[in-house]
Amino acid sequence: MSVETLADRRVMIRDFGIDVSYIPLSGGRATFKGIFDNEHSLEDIGGSVAFSVVQPRLTCVTADVKDVVEGDKITFPVDNVTTEYVVRVAMPDGTGITELQLEKQ
Repeated sequence: MSVETLADRRVMIRDFGIDVSYIPLSGGRATFKGIFDNEHSLEDIGGSVAFSVVQPRLTCVTADVKDVVEGDKITFPVDNVTTEYVVRVAMPDGTGITELQLEKQ
């Protein structure tokens, strides 16, 4: 039995998400809500100093991005400045939620 349903997740995204613009390579534009996260992780490549890597991602409802492909653009405001990202990987989780791995432009 699932602890939460897709309806629960949609409420979470609606309540805590931000408005994002989706600009597919094929043209057009759509707006939907998503939860943005820009996690930093320390990477060790064998030297004496680790370095920080950012991993921007957007969690959204799969139906909003069902046709997303690598190279599509996502824009949204960060600290009152519109920021543009390119979709690098779309990872649907099979429960109606998709995580988009992004790259800042």
